[in-house]
Amino acid sequence: MTTPPNSSDESAEPGSAEAAPVSVSLPDEPDEATTSPAVEPPHPTPPPSSDSGQEMLDRLRERGLISQEEFEARRASQPPSPPPPPPGLRFGPQPDQPAPPPSTPAAASAPPPPPDYPATPKAPTPPSDPYPTRFDVAYPDGLNRGTTFIRVVLLLPVMLVLSLLSYFSYAGSLMGFTTVFWRRKYPLWLFTGLAGANGYVARSTAYWLLLTDQFPSFSREDSPVLLEFDEPPSGHLSRWRVLFWKSILLIPHFIVLSCLMVAVFAVTVLAWFGILVTGNYPRGLFQFSVGVQRWYWRVVSYFSSFNDRFPPYALSAEAGPASNSSTVINGVIGGIAAAGIATLVIVAAIVGNKPQTIDNVDYASLKAGEQQPAVSFNPSLGDGEVLLRLMAAVDPGDALAQILRPAPGERMIVFQWVLVNAADRDALVAANALRLSFEYSDDGETKSKSEAAVIVDVNNVTAPANVGGGSTAVIQALFVVPEDAEPRELRFRYGFAGQGGVKYIFD
Repeated sequence: MTTPPNSSDESAEPGSAEAAPVSVSLPDEPDEATTSPAVEPPHPTPPPSSDSGQEMLDRLRERGLISQEEFEARRASQPPSPPPPPPGLRFGPQPDQPAPPPSTPAAASAPPPPPDYPATPKAPTPPSDPYPTRFDVAYPDGLNRGTTFIRVVLLLPVMLVLSLLSYFSYAGSLMGFTTVFWRRKYPLWLFTGLAGANGYVARSTAYWLLLTDQFPSFSREDSPVLLEFDEPPSGHLSRWRVLFWKSILLIPHFIVLSCLMVAVFAVTVLAWFGILVTGNYPRGLFQFSVGVQRWYWRVVSYFSSFNDRFPPYALSAEAGPASNSSTVINGVIGGIAAAGIATLVIVAAIVGNKPQTIDNVDYASLKAGEQQPAVSFNPSLGDGEVLLRLMAAVDPGDALAQILRPAPGERMIVFQWVLVNAADRDALVAANALRLSFEYSDDGETKSKSEAAVIVDVNNVTAPANVGGGSTAVIQALFVVPEDAEPRELRFRYGFAGQGGVKYIFD
């Protein structure tokens, strides 16, 4: 390489005739000397550039660093410049094209690596979708020991209001189910009313569970209890999930919540003692009780069709709707449980519809006034028993029914019972409680038929009639049958006798 003139010599100007030509070699492949960082070039090295080799030669010639001959020789040996990249792509070697030869002088160090472009910032992860029902209770700094001690007494007027409010809630929920089924939308005015009613229930429950000392009011302002429902999406609610299908899906939730409610009761008892001693509700127990109620109100909003987002199995306020897989699993478990419940109901109905049977009743003896064994019944929602005894059969009974006259070829039969109601509630005798099956001859052919009693009389009062608790009544049933009819079976059911009742089979 020819050494360039000393830059300090002011008489030597680049490009003048007196200046000695400078030859700079640009090897195609840099050797170890050119790549070594220890070699300092004798003249300032042009700054690295992303320009092509042809542009670099032009700059070297303009600065007088190479002669015209060297310029022509080097230009002839340069490969053709690659076409410019299409818009939108970065400069650099393409996958199918060879990289251009280095354009830096031999004395220059290796070109710096391509600029490190900053990584594209990742989009922030969106927050989890919150459930469209929010419930919370502010933790109190201190609770009043006196009002806590007599909380049950203070709740008496609240219970009265809640009992009246429940009728509105039931009627409003039924109206909401019907509207969603037909129009796939929830009336906004009805949603506002039910949301307000649920808010009062939530404030009352929090007061009953000792979570706050503030007596529940009809206004939610300044209340430490928060219950909010998002407005139902108009025209987007599922009509096929209303009531029945949602009930099946929520069966696992109902089971878990039943267990949690028992735990909340135990926690409240412990908190009652803790408040009386320390004046504070233990924070851990407080959060557990609030979390269970939050879970409950999510289930209520889903069941009421305020939304179609399946509630999660979670106590936290940040939990979002349950996943689709969780919904499917709940549907399978709920379907199996519903099938089991339906099976039990059917079996209970079959067993309950089976009457108590008294066989081999001698009809001739019954007409003679021979009493039959007493049959006992246990009425629902009451204590004690109801005893029923068949006393006699009056056949024919035309003399006992003065207001009726049988048609030609017919006769009347009157059966008499004594009913003793030893229970603490009324025993109802239904109008259709008695039915008689008999055989008769029709054109020489024996046929069977069953007829209901024409009149059922209870202490001279036409049924339906009630027999008060601790009282006794005489029951008479009048049947109109063919003149040659032979009674085969007599059945007493409904009312206090339930679906099965008692069946008398005659010889």
